[in-house]
Amino acid sequence: MADAPPRPRRPLNGWAVAAAVGAVASLLGAYLPLVKVDGRSLSGSTVGVGNAVAWSVSDRNTITLLLERRDLAVILMLWVLLLAVMCAIGRWTRWVAGLGLLLTVAVFHLLLSMVQRAEAFGVPTSLDVSYSAGAMLCLAGPLLMLAGFVAVLARRH
Repeated sequence: MADAPPRPRRPLNGWAVAAAVGAVASLLGAYLPLVKVDGRSLSGSTVGVGNAVAWSVSDRNTITLLLERRDLAVILMLWVLLLAVMCAIGRWTRWVAGLGLLLTVAVFHLLLSMVQRAEAFGVPTSLDVSYSAGAMLCLAGPLLMLAGFVAVLARRH
């Protein structure tokens, strides 16, 4: 039998790779310190920042509790990373990029509210609040993901 010629490899989609890099940056930002208040760092693991309230609070509904948790944002970021990898290798690109775009918007909302809770936690106690690398990655990562998925969709239509 004659050897078949090798099939040409399809190049990775660069914009989808950019979306994957944004997802990794967001994941790092969710675990790094967000703000510094008088020399003390606040991160997503600080009670009241990443987990806004305990699950046992009876005066708030479950959906509000779910949308105020860092672990939901991390789960969604992992899904976005998987979708970005699928876009990069070229599988079901339109559907995957559309779903990735929707999940990225949800991730951006969750991470932005986490950074805002860290600000609100620190501002009443001191006016010396400075942003750390975690806050920058939490906000820049989803914007890079949005740009990547929008560019993938724009190239496909």
